Formats: sequence, structure tokens, C-alpha cells
Amino acid sequence: MSNQNGQTLSLTNVITVTVLPTPATLGLPLINTVALFTADQPSGWTGGQTYGVYKDAAAVTTDFGANSNAEAIATAFFAQTPNPVGTGGYLVIIPRASGGTEAVRTAITRIGDSVFYYGVLIDSELAGSDPTEFGLLAAAIQAAGKMFGYCSSSVSDLNPGSALDLIRSGGLYRCRMFYYGSELLNGAGVQQTQMFAASYLARGLSVDFAGIGTAITMHGKQLTSIIPDQTISQTQLALAQTAGIDVYVSIAGVPAVFCSGENQWFDQVYNTDWFTSALQVAGFNFLMPINFKIPQTEEGMSGLKDAYRKICEQAKAAGVLAGGTWTGAVPSGFPQTLFLQNLSNVGYFVLSSAVSAQSQADRSDRKAPLVQIAGKFAGALHSSSVLVQMQQ
Repeated sequence: MSNQNGQTLSLTNVITVTVLPTPATLGLPLINTVALFTADQPSGWTGGQTYGVYKDAAAVTTDFGANSNAEAIATAFFAQTPNPVGTGGYLVIIPRASGGTEAVRTAITRIGDSVFYYGVLIDSELAGSDPTEFGLLAAAIQAAGKMFGYCSSSVSDLNPGSALDLIRSGGLYRCRMFYYGSELLNGAGVQQTQMFAASYLARGLSVDFAGIGTAITMHGKQLTSIIPDQTISQTQLALAQTAGIDVYVSIAGVPAVFCSGENQWFDQVYNTDWFTSALQVAGFNFLMPINFKIPQTEEGMSGLKDAYRKICEQAKAAGVLAGGTWTGAVPSGFPQTLFLQNLSNVGYFVLSSAVSAQSQADRSDRKAPLVQIAGKFAGALHSSSVLVQMQQ
């Protein structure tokens, strides 16, 4: 209200309003990405370019030339439907230095964090030419939290103690091993082994985890442009199953990936890596980019657990988690009856230790009490037995 001279005073004398900037947050992890380390050298790259990010095969042909290994592998990669590019993914191609003679492990170190990728492909059968380096490369990729897709055409790699079998026995579950017999016998191209690996990762790493019922298993999937391996007998299939090696065969005339679970199933590995990364991001986004502090109380912990529960719910919607019977011992600290009910009905259980039970050192360091999450993986049906009784 103005006075007799028409003057008025600002409301800021009583009320002040401050608009805070929108907090910066991390997006959920995009692990639908693959890197190809190749001996092929591109033409036309300038300015010290060390890698190229691609979302179609035509651009790879332009840079690396038709009939190159890189072009053949990229063509197989982008031929798969659905494809990583449908969820924002890509194929990054990293030429090995020194004219292509650089070791892949060295190239991985050289690239570092310059570009993000989850899957790893190479364009040669390293296990045959240098099994020691192959083992070291697989161990390095496993330790880095990435997934290695590799295919051999040597039938001896199906045998116990082979370079591929050592991946299974060594527990390198992120290293997915494949076998594809002689290309000439199958009427396939000379790059068919690594084209198979590229096709497999492209088809597998295409899940939209924000969707409903989108999680997949690779068992039984068909791969575009890959000819089923006609060289695999029942004996060789049994060897592959024991060694943790996936193959591509014809079942009664139908092309299909035939998976082994001896080195874990592909979807177990992929889904777990996505789930743990998503939990990390959710926890970070809740704790870090806020305008005020989160109280070190049960109320504050409820907010943190809610952030984790949202990821659990997303995993359940996608088909990563599902309700089921918990078959092992109930983890320490969980209330048994409530735990079993939640795992059966909901598929997960989130629990945190009491704030009041924290040590003084942890309280002084402002650590959140331990949060424990138990989840029940959604399985998949891969085979069936039928008992028939007939009577006249």
C-alpha cells in the first residue's frame, strides 16, 4: 500500500525468495556400449584422433574401407535387432597403435577414460596365437568391470584345460567365450568368428532397463547375418556346455544361440553389472548434489533407502528381479519372517543398520549406516521335459 506521496516499499523487507539452481545429477549407467580394438588403421582421421564413435556401419566403411576386419565386424554388430543404438548405445573403434601391432592390453591402458565402453571386442583369435597374453587380457578386462566377447574357431578350445576353458575355471565370468567352427566348412566369411562375437554382444547389450519386461536371456536368440555352425556335433555341444562356451547352432532347422551357464549366464552378468552401477548412481544423486544437508538420522536414511528402492523397482519392472523363494540362509541382520515374505512377494528387501548403533568414528566421519539389499534374480526357461501317458 502506498503512502500519501505514492511511495511503496518492497516486499523483500518482509519476504525474500531465492531460486536455487537445479542440482546436477548423474544419469543411469549406459552399459549398452562396445569397443572394438582393431589392427586396422583408419583413413582421414586428423588431429591425433585415437578412437571413433559409430552408430551405423556406413561410417565405419568410410573410415576403414570395405572388406576390412573393422568393417565386417561393425556390419555384423549394427545388423542386429534390437541394437544398442536403440537405447543410446554405440560402437567405439580403437585402432591399435604402431601400425596395429600394439597389444590390446596396452591400448586399453592408453585410451584410459577417454571414452566409455562396457563390452570389448578384438579382431583376431588371440587365444590361438598367444594364449598367455589372452589370459592376461581376459583377467584385465574382468578386473576393469567390463565384458569381453571372444570367439574361437579352434575345436581344441572346447577341451578341458584349453585357453577358453581356463576362463571358466578361473571365474572370469565377465569374459563370454564363444566357439564357431571352420568358416570354410560353414560357408562363412573369414572374419566370421569375431563377427559372431560382435553380433552376440550387440543383441545382448540392447536391453532398455527403463522398460517393462525388457530383460532377456541370450539362449535361443537368432543372430542376423550369422550362419549356424554346421560343424558342431552333439559331442562338441556337450564339451561347450561343460567349458562355459556359447555356440550358434541349428536346432531342428531353427538358428539359435545355445548357451552354457557354467561361467554364469550372460544375463546374470549383464544385469548384475547394470544393477550395481544403477545403485551407485542413485546413492550418489541422493547424497551429493543437494542444496542442504541430509540429516544423519533415520529420516535421512529413509530417503537414501527410497533411492535404492526405486532402482530395485526399476529392475523388477524390467524383469531383472522377481519374487521367488529364497533358498539359502537368511543374511545376518534381516528379520527372517519379513525377509522371506518380501523376497517371495516383492523380489527384494532393503534394510539399513540403526543410526543409533553406529560407532562414534563413523558418525564423526558422517558415514551412512550399512545398507543391505537382497534380491531374487528372475530366472528363465531354457528347456523342458514332458511326460506323456496315453491310454486306449
